[in-house]
Amino acid sequence: MKRKLLMLCAALAALLPAKAFYMETSYGMENGKMVVTAAVNGVRGKFIVDTGAPCCLSANFAKKCGIPAESGIPQQSYDSNGNIVMSHVVQVRSFALGGVDFQQLQAMRMAPNSVIDQFGIDGIVGYNLLKQGKAKFDGRNRRFIMSDDDEKLGIDYNCGVVMVPDHFLALIPVRMGVQTDTVMFDTGAESLYEMCTKTYDRVRSATADINLLATGKGTLSMGAAGMEDASVKYRLKMPEFNIGNSAFANVTTITTDAHDSRIGSELLKFGDVIIDYAEGIFYFQPYEQEKVPDCYQPDWNVVPVVMGNKVVAGMVWEVPQKGLNTMPQPDIVAGDQIVAIGDTRCETVDMRMATTTNLFNMNPYGTKITYRSSKTGKEETMTIKMQ
Repeated sequence: MKRKLLMLCAALAALLPAKAFYMETSYGMENGKMVVTAAVNGVRGKFIVDTGAPCCLSANFAKKCGIPAESGIPQQSYDSNGNIVMSHVVQVRSFALGGVDFQQLQAMRMAPNSVIDQFGIDGIVGYNLLKQGKAKFDGRNRRFIMSDDDEKLGIDYNCGVVMVPDHFLALIPVRMGVQTDTVMFDTGAESLYEMCTKTYDRVRSATADINLLATGKGTLSMGAAGMEDASVKYRLKMPEFNIGNSAFANVTTITTDAHDSRIGSELLKFGDVIIDYAEGIFYFQPYEQEKVPDCYQPDWNVVPVVMGNKVVAGMVWEVPQKGLNTMPQPDIVAGDQIVAIGDTRCETVDMRMATTTNLFNMNPYGTKITYRSSKTGKEETMTIKMQ
């Protein structure tokens, strides 16, 4: 749940711990998500830290924590793909994280068998908790820190960017050559930059600043309501990309149908992030001040994705060729089931295992896949590669 959270209550608030508090905990990375251990009403669980969502509990975990299934205020919200999510606002007596106990926190209890259940996640540490202080993400040491003491956070005030005002989200301006975008810093997203379609519609004519690499129609993203609907997407490259005073080269992105463009957790490979919600300042503190990293990310020309218990061609990229108004059409189409990758058959797969582990050993220079063609009804083979 990202942008259009419709709250019946006035705010998602928590009672602050004592003044001058300091919280620090380690985090791990699973499937591009920042994962920490927290305890709700004394029950320990696995949580994703997501700056783009409110605090959430899975239905199963809420039950373990003694929160009645019939409790809470019904809510309708929207996930990162704009799909409707139904949940209930519930009161959490105690939410303990990194040795600090946040009391009387409100959280969204998800519907049974939600996506976070499927991935073995118990809940989300979201923005209503993060806003209780300043939040620091130390990517090099994988530490998540909260405090209201600037000295303990090591803030470099020269690295500050004034945030775009918002009640919940950390929104910041970025530059792509002479073009601009307003992006949400979203630790629930993996990529360095994800441009929303409405931004691309505005800047697509600026071909010097925004290079079109490929186009296609398909499905790539999973939100709280499940997989997104198939849509037209564009694979793009920005030769110049700036966050405040920090420059990046050859940033690639795939457009999304989300309400906002996003900066994801990959930013933490290049520096620390500190969010001062109260003052509206976002700090990106690069590890190498003078270096301009080359951020080009290749992608498969056919992108395998897991839908339910099957592997399918989520996206088939079509690369524009000079002098042609149309794209060459490959034999495989988005949605075709992939039944083998290399010599490994995969008619059915475990979604959690397939998306959190390196289940298939894929050679970026060429991997044979076998797919069931929707055109012929037969199994066909082809070689896919990174480009």
